Amino acid sequence: MASIRLPAHPTSSRAARRFVTKALVSWRCETAAQDTSLLVSELVTNAIVHARTPLDLIVRRSRGCIRVEVYDAGYGVPEPGFVRPDAPNGRGLRLVQAVATRWGVDDRMPGKSVWFEVASS
Repeated sequence: MASIRLPAHPTSSRAARRFVTKALVSWRCETAAQDTSLLVSELVTNAIVHARTPLDLIVRRSRGCIRVEVYDAGYGVPEPGFVRPDAPNGRGLRLVQAVATRWGVDDRMPGKSVWFEVASS
């Protein structure tokens, strides 16, 4: 397991990508790095934009699976919504839904955990 606390700042998405990639390389799970890095960036960006609180990023490795969890103190359950084709944003959870093996949201007091899993070799 690897974890890091990040501030609600735009640079945290980049820091989260680097952190996850470094963890996956150290675990010899490089094949999952591209998808995992992309999806963690989406979840961290959502937490920054919507929760506006510091967040905890946790990466776990188990047999055949990488699980990433983003905890924030914001309220509300994020859901993939309808996005107009010309909208500049709003596709993050649809991307998570399409690329991840599984994903979900768990209540936490205060706030929530948004998580996803991807296959690893």
